[in-house]
Amino acid sequence: MKKFSSPEESLKILLATLRSAHWVHWTGHWQVKSNCFYGDHLLLERVYTGIVEEIDTLAEKMVTVFGAGAVDPREQIALANTVVDMQSSGRQDPIERSLLVEENLQALLSSVFNYLENINKLPLGLNDYIAATANNHDTYLYLLRQRSK
Repeated sequence: MKKFSSPEESLKILLATLRSAHWVHWTGHWQVKSNCFYGDHLLLERVYTGIVEEIDTLAEKMVTVFGAGAVDPREQIALANTVVDMQSSGRQDPIERSLLVEENLQALLSSVFNYLENINKLPLGLNDYIAATANNHDTYLYLLRQRSK
């Protein structure tokens, strides 16, 4: 399990990761090619468009609890850049890159959930949000894995 210093930090990292995942999937949507171009193009569009509401919901929850500074754009960009560098690890194939990002995102969702639950800072709404987000990304993982086989 990833170590966090505070509930706010855990959610900042989650938000930056969702934002970077959105960026990676959207960019892959433009980069796909081959005989499966159209299907891959639509697959990645489905994934990146599905993340937008998750980003918005989490950011609004964070502002409500921690204030507007919790979603500072400079901090989010710095965190997101770190996440993209770590998650894409030089992969050129857009589908494989998106698959890796989704696997890492699922691990982070689990870590954030467990951390917040263990320190008794997981209110019902946030519990539901993290579980629903993980469920959405289970579907994306399934679709990406089926495509990458």
